[in-house]
Parts: sequence; structure tokens; C-alpha cells
Amino acid sequence: MRSTLYGLAALPLAAHALEFIDDTIAQQNGIMRYALTTTKGATSKHLHRRQDSADLQSQQTGYFYSIQLEIGTPPQAVSVNFDTGSSELWVNPVCSKATDPAFCKTFGQYNLSTTYVDAKAPGGIKYGTGFVDFNYGYDYVQLGSLRINQQVFGVATDSEFASVGILGAGPDLSGWTSPYPFVIDNLVKQGFIKSRAFSLDIRGLDSDRGSVTYGGIDIKKFSGPLAKKPIIPAAQSPDGYTRYWVNMDGMTITKEDGSKVEIFDKPNGQPVLLDSGYTVSTLPGPLMDKILEAFPSARLESTSGDYIVDCDIIDTPGRVNFKFGNVVVDVEYKDFIWQQPDLGICKLGVSQDDNFPVLGDTFLRAAYVVFDWDNQEIHIAANEDCGTELIPIGSGADAVPASAIGKCASSTDPNATTSAEATTATSAAAETSELATTTSEAASTSAAETTSVPLTTAPATTGALPTTSHRFSNGTAPYPIPSLSSVAAAGSSSVLSESSTGAAAAGTTSAAAASGTVTGSGSGSATTPAPTYTSTFTTTNVYTVTSCPPSVTNCPVGHVTTEVVMAYTTWCP
Repeated sequence: MRSTLYGLAALPLAAHALEFIDDTIAQQNGIMRYALTTTKGATSKHLHRRQDSADLQSQQTGYFYSIQLEIGTPPQAVSVNFDTGSSELWVNPVCSKATDPAFCKTFGQYNLSTTYVDAKAPGGIKYGTGFVDFNYGYDYVQLGSLRINQQVFGVATDSEFASVGILGAGPDLSGWTSPYPFVIDNLVKQGFIKSRAFSLDIRGLDSDRGSVTYGGIDIKKFSGPLAKKPIIPAAQSPDGYTRYWVNMDGMTITKEDGSKVEIFDKPNGQPVLLDSGYTVSTLPGPLMDKILEAFPSARLESTSGDYIVDCDIIDTPGRVNFKFGNVVVDVEYKDFIWQQPDLGICKLGVSQDDNFPVLGDTFLRAAYVVFDWDNQEIHIAANEDCGTELIPIGSGADAVPASAIGKCASSTDPNATTSAEATTATSAAAETSELATTTSEAASTSAAETTSVPLTTAPATTGALPTTSHRFSNGTAPYPIPSLSSVAAAGSSSVLSESSTGAAAAGTTSAAAASGTVTGSGSGSATTPAPTYTSTFTTTNVYTVTSCPPSVTNCPVGHVTTEVVMAYTTWCP
């Protein structure tokens, strides 16, 4: 499967500068920020043992972070769990088999739209508890006003325990080259961002200002410099797979009376996985023993492996301090302790796992993290909130610029003060960045025409890697990854290109057979030509000029200018 942007031409603008209201949704050239919603009643991947995938135990007293998508034509709102520990997008869990069917239904359902193309290829994920089976297809996927063309995703046909779909933000387990274009791949290929990089700022439980920013960094959402840490190569990682593994350099606990308990202090002393799909964190036994020294009242819950603590400590000034380079991320007890008021208990935000150490939400709530796929680097700072100032992430080496230094004062410095959540006025006209609406029809294919790449599993200690990310569960057989190149097209297509003002202009789409063959797997094989789609689409954006760079004379402040973008996209499914 290929998706290639061949050309991009725009009418020149005299000058323009856009300012955005300081909220969790913003969009400017090469940067897109979207709100994350904190949802109680988490379908959690926890809790302790992800193994080679995630555990979808229902934790009605937990939390997770969701993002709203609009999929298809007409756009249908679906909320999904934003997960840095998964790589794929899938929707429509079977709510009748969810642990809480009513809760499951609140996230919306995608009903096959007029622009959906069924890839005739099955896929799925097995979890420690439960599973999801789905069929691959592609359709428009919209985040805010940005519309991704022909995004591949799974539409569930069967599932158990799962209450919400997932937008994976992690790499394929087999490497940094995706087996087909994931969401972040298409954001780059279709020209929305410059490189495969995003910033995550999930915030504490008492904040509604969490967000994910593709292609940019908000330097008014953290304090001080970002600590750059290389992602640990798969062959050197704890489980032998490609994930967001980084080395932590130290950890201390500042108790409620101000005394400190040092857990460890050693450069690159502890590898950890940064995973937003984990409700709590996990660390090996020797570190857990020292952590428990700071919580003498903690008692082990044998059924879960969690440690129950006194809820009174939530209101104390205690903190857990995580060190990365010269950056220390301080997590207040109120965000580190897992509160379960419905059960009248509180749990420590970390449990023991000797083989799979993870920093989950109990760490990420206090961190600002930049995930740079293309350079295989993670940048970490302590999160704050003193307004909004977005800067772009570039491409190539050092894509995260040296100017990415947080402008907020540290809230942990008793002599420092931080500004309130500032707001900025906007004089820009509403804009959309929308690709053309395309309808197409897929011809049916026989079983022999639908190919897949077989997978093998091996213990992490052998160093063997899977050929795809598709998934593993406690040694059970994985699902194969599909090849979508056997999908044939028939009939004609039509295109509408919409401007930001809502006017539509006619476009054209053509389909022609491409060279190349596909060989099916299984008991038989077949050779079929792979079709190629070529689409022409136009996007019109209207801006109001609010300021100009110093080099521009006679700045036309207040002038309304129009940008027309014409693009040509070819798609070989």
C-alpha cells in the first residue's frame, strides 16, 4: 500500500499571521493541536502485565484519555483512547460484550459511510483479557478541521471486554517503518506536518486542558529545557520490540514532611516504557522495595498486585520525582495516587513488574513529552501552564528546535510565580483543511486473492523480532497483518472539493491498473493487477492579515486574502 503526495501549489499570500484562542484546540501551518478528554471508567490496559500487548480489564474507577475523531462521509463522531503503547487505529467495539455496554455506547459508533472502502482483509488484537477482531478498510478520518485522505483502520466485527476503540500513537513492534501508513505517517505524507513527531500533555485529573500536538511544541506548557533521551533500540530493550523505551536517570520521593527517600540515582539506570494506556506505572522489585519505604502503611492487594494506601496522603504536599538528564518531573501525590472513591480505597500509583517497567499515566500527568519518531528520540520536561505559544517541529536531525525551552516558571520553585491561563485574541477567519470527498467501490475478492504476511513469535530473550506489530498475548498466536494490495476497484468515482466557506467545486478522479502482482497466501494463490487511484483536490483557506514580518513594507493589516491549495494524490491500495 502506498500513499504519495505528488504536488502542492498555492497562490502566494501577501502576508499573514494567525493567533489562536488559548484552548486545547489550535491549528496553524504544520501544527495541529487537539483536546484530550479525561474519562472516568477507564477500559484500562494495565494494570500490571501488558506482556506483548495490553490488558483491557475494565476499571470503572480508573481513567483514560480520549480524542474525538470524525470518520467517513458524512462525518461521524467517534471517541477513541489515545494510546502511545499501540500503533493502529480501530473503532466500534461490540458494546453488548463490553464490561459496561451503556458506557461503551457513549463513545459513538462508525457506520459504514459512502466513502468507505472495505479492504477485504481481516485483522485483530489479542489482549491479556479479551480481544478485538476487525476488518481493515479506509475512509476519511478527521481531527478537528484536518481531514486525512484514505486512512486505513480497523472496524471491529467482534470483541470482548473492550469499551472503546484505540488511536495508536506508537510505532510498529517490528520497527520504525510502518507496515501501512498509520495516522502519523499520513499526516506527513499528506503535507499536514513536517515529520513524524508529536507532543503529549495529558494534565492532571483536575484539569480539562490536556492535549496532543502533532508537528509542534507549546513552549508555554512546560518549564525550562527539554531533556533529550534516545529511544532504546529494540535489540537492547527489555522486551526486544520497538516501543517508546527510554532510560530514566533517577527517582526520589519527597514525603509529606519534606524528607526524601532516594530510590536510585544513576545515569541510564532504569529503562522504562512511556505508555499513556497504562493507568498506573510498573517498576522492578528492588525499586519497589525502596518506594514502599516511603509508604509504610501500604499493603499488598493479593488479587491485583496493587498496593493500597491511606487516602489521607492525597491532601499532603508529598511528591514523586522522576529524573531524566537535568530535568526532574515532580508528580504530586494527588496525581500519583490512584483514587477509587466508589470503593472507598486508594492505591499506590506504581506496582511491581520485574520484566516490563512502565511509566504510565501516574507519571505522564506531570510531564510534557515530545515523541520524535524520525530521530528516535524522546524529549521530556515538567509540565506547567502559562498560556500558549506554538512552535513547529521541523524535519531531519534536530527536528525539535533548540528554541524549544519552556517559558513557564516552575510550580515546584517556592519563589516562582506562574501566570494564569492566558488567552489570546483571534482575528483569523475560520478555516478548514479538508481533503476531497471521494466515493469508490471495491470489487469482491476471493480468499486466495487476499494476502497476509505470516507472523512468528519468540521469547524476548532470543532477540527475535516480529515481522509486524500484530499482536501477542501471553504466547498465543498473533493475528497476521493484511496486505491491502489485493483490493480491486470497479465503477467510477466522483470528487467534491470544499472551501472553508462551504462552497463546493467539481473535481475528477481516475482509476487505472498499476503494474505489479500480488501473490496470495494459504492453500492457493492468485495474481491480480493492483489498481492505482489518482485524485485532484482543491482546498481554499481565507485569512485576515493581522501582522507582517519586518521585511514586509506597507503591511495590509485587516486585508482578507485567500489561499488556494491544489494537490494530487495517488493511492495504490
